[in-house]
Order: sequence, then C-alpha cells, then structure tokens
Amino acid sequence: MSSDFFVFYDAIDSLLERIQHSAGSSNSGTRELPKEHLLELESLFGRALLNRTLELVYGKRPIKLYRTPDGVGQLYEVPSSEFAVVYKIFPGINYCTCKSYRFWVLQQRHQALCKHLLATRLAPLVDRVSTEGITLQAYLEVKAALIRERLKPSESRVDAGEGTSRQKS
Repeated sequence: MSSDFFVFYDAIDSLLERIQHSAGSSNSGTRELPKEHLLELESLFGRALLNRTLELVYGKRPIKLYRTPDGVGQLYEVPSSEFAVVYKIFPGINYCTCKSYRFWVLQQRHQALCKHLLATRLAPLVDRVSTEGITLQAYLEVKAALIRERLKPSESRVDAGEGTSRQKS
C-alpha cells in the first residue's frame, strides 16, 4: 500500500477525532455534524458518497452495534439500500462485502471507504447507533462466515485459472 493511502487514512482519523470533540462539546440535545466538518468530509469523499452515507446515518433503519458480554467483540450491522440486506462490519477493519467497496475501493482504488464503512465511523459520533448484545458464539460464527466469504473470490479465481490452463493443454 502506498504512503498516500496512509496519509489519507490519517486525514480521515484526524477529521473524525475533531468531529468527535465538536460533538462532545455541543450543548444541543441532538448531535448534528457542524457545517465545517460536512465540508471537510465532502472534500475527502465527494458529495455523492457523503450524501449516501448521511442517508444511512440519519435513515429510518438504524445502524446497529452488537457487543459481546465482555465488550471485546463488536460488530456493526449497516442497512443496505436493497430490501432486507445488511452489511456486517467489524470496527477497525476497513472491509465491506458490498459491490461498491469491491469496485471503488479494491478494483478502481478511487475511494478509501464505502458508504457503509463511513457510516459506522460517523453514526457513533452523532448518537445514531442502536446497541444490542450478542453472544460470543454468535459473534464468532458471524466472523467466521465473513472470513469464508472473503476467501471465496480468490479460491474461485484460482479454480477458474486452473480450469482454463487444463483446457489449453
């Protein structure tokens, strides 16, 4: 990964820390993102991605944070724009299973985050997260399923490549 990516992630983290500080010192009952921070977010991510993210953060379907009883295991569940689809995201891991993440982040390297990842970073700062408990066993099962899903594409590429080379022989 190039150093440009690390600088960009540092800029994101710095901005989110400033937003957290501003939201924490706000005297209003509701936490809204200040205009200056919205402008900074827009300059980092673009208007389209920011607008889609804010629709998730302030939308009707809540972003849920599941925590294990010991608080160590945490998992976000972010609604999709598709009916009955949710994305499971682990805090601190820059990975989402959505198509936008695969295309814009992994393939095109045009964005650093998808709207689901950015929503998990912004929603807690404005108190827009519903927290629920999850058993350690359920947490580990979800984590294992996500890892299996993540490994599938590389396995199928290897299988497809082997099948093609066998046919040419």
